[in-house]
Amino acid sequence: MTSAILYLLSALLVLAVAVLAFAYARLARSQKEDPARALQLLQADIAARVDSLAHAHGDLQRLLGEQLSRSQGLVQQQLQGQSEILQKHMQGSQVTLSALTEKMGAIQQASVRMAELGKEMEELQSLLRSPKPRGTLGEIGLEGLLNDILPRENVLSQYAFKDGKKVDFAIKLDRGLLPIDAKFPVEDFQRYVEAQEEEKPKARKAFHANLKKKIDEIAKLYVRPDEGTLPLALMYLPAESLYYEAFVARERGEEDLWEYSFSKSVLPLSPATLAAYLKTVAMGLKAAAVEQSARQVMQLLQSLERNLAAFRESHEVLGKHLNNAQQKYEETARHLGSFENNLARAKDFKLEEGSAEKGKA
Repeated sequence: MTSAILYLLSALLVLAVAVLAFAYARLARSQKEDPARALQLLQADIAARVDSLAHAHGDLQRLLGEQLSRSQGLVQQQLQGQSEILQKHMQGSQVTLSALTEKMGAIQQASVRMAELGKEMEELQSLLRSPKPRGTLGEIGLEGLLNDILPRENVLSQYAFKDGKKVDFAIKLDRGLLPIDAKFPVEDFQRYVEAQEEEKPKARKAFHANLKKKIDEIAKLYVRPDEGTLPLALMYLPAESLYYEAFVARERGEEDLWEYSFSKSVLPLSPATLAAYLKTVAMGLKAAAVEQSARQVMQLLQSLERNLAAFRESHEVLGKHLNNAQQKYEETARHLGSFENNLARAKDFKLEEGSAEKGKA
């Protein structure tokens, strides 16, 4: 719109300059011929040019008015659209601000909870510095795994041997008891993890030495086939990272703790490997239970077979007795008939005798 107005103004200015130049040229030419006539022509020409400029000025004003009206309408529409957009943005900003406020509140609550959790973790770490709470924690985790996977009647807690030594748990199997003891040597493990690079070999050696002591202790105290245990015991390590560093990760030239533990008849297990092992044991127990049930069914069938044979024998004896009774009955019936016949003859004989005596008289 602005460029069109500037274009019209430039055109009018050029037209005015052209009119004045033309009039001046005619005036100069007419002055040479007839000054009075030239002046009249110049006045008439100027008047015509002025009228033309007036008409052009009017058209320009009308055009400017129309352009201004259209511009005002367009500006008003744009302002209205921008106002609606701004209002929508404001509403969206308010919603975003409300959501942000809620999230900030949730973050603040989470921060408070994290602080409380950090404090609880510090308390737990301070608690785990003592061997007894660590052992209790390991036993609780072990008990949960055992009770979740195995039948309760196959899990014996704090099983005592003849000399009074107690193992954390013993799994009752068909071939004997399987001892399982929880060990949590976290102090040596933490010293190894937190040690500087140059001190790590020494810390790792101490960590392995402590584990070997635990393996020896389990093998000595709990592998007792003479008291009904299997020739094997389980060592439960409650932390996967500890188990990994002890029995999976190996340094060059380092002793293999797996081979050492196997030589002592001790099987080390982590929570994951223990769960898999217990599931295998549970499947074996179910198979043994099915086998035991089948054995009991066979025993019951054998007992029923014996009962049936005894009943058949008794039935045959009863049949024989009934047959003998039938024979005796028939024999006695014959004797009874013979007795009745003899009695009847005796009666007839008596009557005949009486009649004979009357005739003699």
